[in-house]
Amino acid sequence: MIESLIGPAFGLLTAVFFAAGSILARIGQRTRPDDDGVFMTVLVNVAVLFLATLFVKPPEWNRQGIVALIIGGVIGTVLGRTSLLRTVRLLGPSRASGFVVGTPVVAAIGGWIVLGESITLIEGIGGTITLVGFWLLARARSTGNLTNEKPPVWYYLVGLGAPVFFGTAFVFRKYGLNLYPDSYRGAFIGAASAFPIIVLIDAFRGQLGERIRSNFQTANWWFVAGGVATAGALLSQFTAFSYLPAWVVGIFAGTQGIFAMVLSKAFLKHDDHLDRTAIISVVLSTIGVVIISWSQGVGG
Repeated sequence: MIESLIGPAFGLLTAVFFAAGSILARIGQRTRPDDDGVFMTVLVNVAVLFLATLFVKPPEWNRQGIVALIIGGVIGTVLGRTSLLRTVRLLGPSRASGFVVGTPVVAAIGGWIVLGESITLIEGIGGTITLVGFWLLARARSTGNLTNEKPPVWYYLVGLGAPVFFGTAFVFRKYGLNLYPDSYRGAFIGAASAFPIIVLIDAFRGQLGERIRSNFQTANWWFVAGGVATAGALLSQFTAFSYLPAWVVGIFAGTQGIFAMVLSKAFLKHDDHLDRTAIISVVLSTIGVVIISWSQGVGG
């Protein structure tokens, strides 16, 4: 019984840590109008996850597994994290996390195609309810520091990028761990592969020098704390992969919208306004997640 709860427990920890990371990043963004926190949070991820690898013995080398983990890291950490943190700035952490609820839908499709994971009728119904929650989220009016204005459409396109990239990354990470079963090194490999690309992007934009100066001369400790939180999320996520299908891990990770709402109300009272439609959308999406989880018999 206890062993059957390990996967769901780490899945929920993934959601809690990711939600906390979004809140901490939003607080850090208050004093950094041109920095969403991607550079520092990923750098901290690399450092924390490297330390974690020192405490476990590596498995047998598998090139295909390593490549899959690298691809998953680049897609999830570079594209997914960038989309999420930009959405945090544009729409607020609660609604940004609400978009992530769609991750299991993408992961389910990818898992079915690549990993042979099946999807039942009940699971499809749960996924449909989740998508309805997305539709309501797009219709919600309040956002970030705006309370009575409808955000531009492109805000939502950025938000939709997060579940697409995260869901795709879940599939590659799960596939990689099947061949190279080391949660700690799997998380580290992904973060370490993503960081040089983030550096190159900042260099291409001509922002690297300023990024380094702003983050090391005057450290933004909120970004640092956010990096520690997301490192915890990655470790929890990779551990959950050892017990659950990729898309079910996505289900639990998707509940971060609820945790983000609670934390937002406590720490971002003036920065993250939510109207009734936004709240209903996150709750409805979570109901869809619960239906899918129940159909899997998770924890049973």
